[in-house]
Amino acid sequence: MQRLTRIKQLGHTYIVYPSAVHTRFEHSLGVLHIASRICARLGTPEEETLAIRSAALLHDIGHGPFSHVFEAILGECTSGRYSHEDVTCLIVEKAAPISRILGTMKKSALEILRGQKVGACRDVISGRLDADKLDYLRRDSYHTGVAYGNFDIERVLHSVCRIRTPERDYFGLTEKGKDAMEDYRLARYLMHANVYEHHTRLIADDMFLRAAQIALREKWIDKNLLNPDKNVERFLKFYLTLDDHAIEQLLMGKARGTAKMLIQGVRNRNLFKRAYLAEINEKSIRDITKRSRILDMNKEKVKQSEEEIASKVGIESDQVIVHLQNIKIRLYERFESLRQWGGESPILIRSRVGEIRSLDEESPISALQNINRLYVFSPRCYKKEVKKAAENVFEVPSMFVPD
Repeated sequence: MQRLTRIKQLGHTYIVYPSAVHTRFEHSLGVLHIASRICARLGTPEEETLAIRSAALLHDIGHGPFSHVFEAILGECTSGRYSHEDVTCLIVEKAAPISRILGTMKKSALEILRGQKVGACRDVISGRLDADKLDYLRRDSYHTGVAYGNFDIERVLHSVCRIRTPERDYFGLTEKGKDAMEDYRLARYLMHANVYEHHTRLIADDMFLRAAQIALREKWIDKNLLNPDKNVERFLKFYLTLDDHAIEQLLMGKARGTAKMLIQGVRNRNLFKRAYLAEINEKSIRDITKRSRILDMNKEKVKQSEEEIASKVGIESDQVIVHLQNIKIRLYERFESLRQWGGESPILIRSRVGEIRSLDEESPISALQNINRLYVFSPRCYKKEVKKAAENVFEVPSMFVPD
């Protein structure tokens, strides 16, 4: 848990918002507090409450350096088989101190973390409305100094209720909390659009990742150390030494050339600049084949486009970073049955007369389309050449003119 005091909640967002240096540890305590209040409001039995509280406190213990930024490195080393949630479960299951403290509660906590428990119990930790999101929106808004994440959390917590159906129990709201929930969903959408996906944060994250990818490619870091399938004990021993400072020192100690330039650039805020930007939607690109060619790019296609742009400009491919941004946080979606929701539960409202409705069916506001943007970043001195090359490669004009 103390390792989380050395991992920033928002990764490199502090480069945009200097006060955003709060940690995963603070957030974990906040999730514990909110989950406890929800359980009290729902009248959850004591044993079940203890399991939920344990899962709430430990839910982020598997995060790597700079939080979600390290997810791509973990995925690359494990061929996409492991996420920070999987590592969280590994730590809870294998770490002796945690096992000793949790005792008989470990099994129930793991079931919640793995999503094996179905019902309101799981929804409190993982869902469209959960203790995690209720905490991080308010906390991140406060530390960044923006108003986007503010919503009436007291009204939401006052309105939570257990909604029973023949299939399962849901964690929902009474009708009195409906307007507060609209505020919450709008806050979530705006925080993603304006803070979590800010282009300066994106390039800082991408420069760090590119340096780490070079380190893996050049074998300065052994991929097997970041793959639990090779040796889980060795993986945990190495992984639990990693935090924001440790990974920077590890990279800086071995990096040279472009990798060193990238890491120093992030540390000194000498970042790559936007050379190209295009909105990828029906209005901007009417040709569906051209639109699909961009939206369907996988990692290999992105790498190919970087190499092609770099070749046209005459620079190293590692000095061109292509980022396809896809913001999927929608204000609402319509489904005709509960079964269609899949893994994430809908936000249910219980009316004064006892009818159960989805908030999406009641919502007066909507945002059905994803936000898709294609960025190309490069060192400042190559911006104009990279813009021209990117327009040639993607066959879509840039909406951004570099100065």
